[in-house]
Amino acid sequence: MENIINEITKLTIEWRSLAGKDHCKDRDFHWYIRTTWSYGKPPVYIVEHHGYILNEITEEYSTYEEALLGLKNILSEKIKEEKHYQEDARHEGYL
Repeated sequence: MENIINEITKLTIEWRSLAGKDHCKDRDFHWYIRTTWSYGKPPVYIVEHHGYILNEITEEYSTYEEALLGLKNILSEKIKEEKHYQEDARHEGYL
């Protein structure tokens, strides 16, 4: 689990460097895994992001480890999309 946490930490640094080039706010750089216990059922783990650039992200997982992997995948996907967006913008002369 420590390895995945280290990988996520590196991804958040990369996300900050990419998204920080655009107009952004502090909340664009915070990611959460919320744990919810309800009605005597096992907990659920919700990956959340409440930024302006990506808007709201809410993904539910049954285990903390799945949530960590989900967060890693979400960050990887959004980094890839942001790189593609910036590359297109450069070609179009916007950046």
